[in-house]
Amino acid sequence: MDAETAFHFVGNFGRYQIFLTSFFFLANVVSGMQMVLMVIVGATPNTTIESEMNLTTIVTDFNLYEEKWITDLIQSLYMAGYLVGCFAFGQASDIYGRKPILMLTGILTSIAAFCAGFASSWQTFAVARVFVGLFIGGCGVALFVLMTELLGKKMWAIIGMVYSCFFAMGICLLSGISYALLNWRTICMVTGGLTGVVLVLLCIFVPESPRWLYSTGKFEKSEKILRKLARRNGKDQQVIHLSPPVHYSDIQTHTIVDLLRHKTLGIWLLAMVYIWFTNAFVYYGLTFDASMLSNNLYIGLVLSGVIEIPAVLVCIYLMEVKWIGRKRLLMFFSLFCGITCIVAIFLMHIAVAKLVLGLAAKLAIAASFAMIYIYSAEIFPTPLRSVAIGTSSTFARVGAIVSPFVSLLSAKYLFTVFGVLTLLSFLVTLKLPRTLGKPIPQTIEEVVGSNPTYATVDEENDSINCYDVDPSHAA
Repeated sequence: MDAETAFHFVGNFGRYQIFLTSFFFLANVVSGMQMVLMVIVGATPNTTIESEMNLTTIVTDFNLYEEKWITDLIQSLYMAGYLVGCFAFGQASDIYGRKPILMLTGILTSIAAFCAGFASSWQTFAVARVFVGLFIGGCGVALFVLMTELLGKKMWAIIGMVYSCFFAMGICLLSGISYALLNWRTICMVTGGLTGVVLVLLCIFVPESPRWLYSTGKFEKSEKILRKLARRNGKDQQVIHLSPPVHYSDIQTHTIVDLLRHKTLGIWLLAMVYIWFTNAFVYYGLTFDASMLSNNLYIGLVLSGVIEIPAVLVCIYLMEVKWIGRKRLLMFFSLFCGITCIVAIFLMHIAVAKLVLGLAAKLAIAASFAMIYIYSAEIFPTPLRSVAIGTSSTFARVGAIVSPFVSLLSAKYLFTVFGVLTLLSFLVTLKLPRTLGKPIPQTIEEVVGSNPTYATVDEENDSINCYDVDPSHAA
């Protein structure tokens, strides 16, 4: 049997796999803390609120009160490092293995995050944060891929979405840690230390990916890990015997040119590029400017994180409802976010309305962002799926790099921009096909041929191939 078939005997999500997955969930908690650290560390404390009177940040220590652009620049540099890390270490994990790259980037992330607390100027702090972004970007790739490759395919979609809930929990935890410590240097050191502890524990208990080992010809090691998974799941390990995979000489490498060569695929790609950019831009814009939700920095941040959890849980349920599916759900959340932002423009002067509408917009865009990973992987044919999602996610990172600077706008103009972009996202989604209950296209001809099989209903179709799904938010 091959490695994929072996998981029928290992189990999709047995007790040992649940144990291993818990470490990945914890790792995404610390990843969430690092992603939004600048919300606290780069904040200008509201001294009229008792809980912020003694809060020290890089703004107070380096006298950046009149230079808000510096804190926005630091966050953008972090996201730029994150983008480079995803690319560089993502390739490295395919060559050297998931676990070695996870160990390397995990240790370097912790060191860089811890050392940021010793920065003597905002420039040295910015350099430290670039390295945190670089290493945690690579760490995030290895984390998500290794987690899914230890599970059966049928669990990839749902576990991937639950995984994102723990990112939101990390945002909430950062708020609590910051409230207790009140010193940006200590906050950097504590969060950096926690990152190191969690990732070290993960590397101790979690094995290498049996799927990666199998794909690189290390059949004995792959079989050993698969048998261990089966044994600790309470399954019969003796039935697992791997054989070498069948190799085909006619496998072709595809590029973005192949996507643009076909009108249908080109339109879908451009639509996805816009939707991914908008999702990242609005999501991180609302997250990084948490003070917009509440005058209290800690409350604003924790609410921003908490609201994401029901958003993901709603998606998990509704995306499988036959008359809703991925496309209609994505359209609904884009429309809802757009309308909410437009309404908020006229109610900025009412604190309660501003809070409620801001949280509603965050819920909608978080749900949309969670959905787009799965929906994108189901649209494009297998030969072009990786390049399509890679291109789309690159533009998402561009949106994340630009998003910190939206805080320079007033709340009214900010919500105007968010509203217009998400309403356009709703219209763009109309150009995309429905995928629920339909087989994932395996060839380009299935999509662009005269009689595409893409439209054929296949209720028995298996889960999506999440190898090609970008893992960074997940994060």
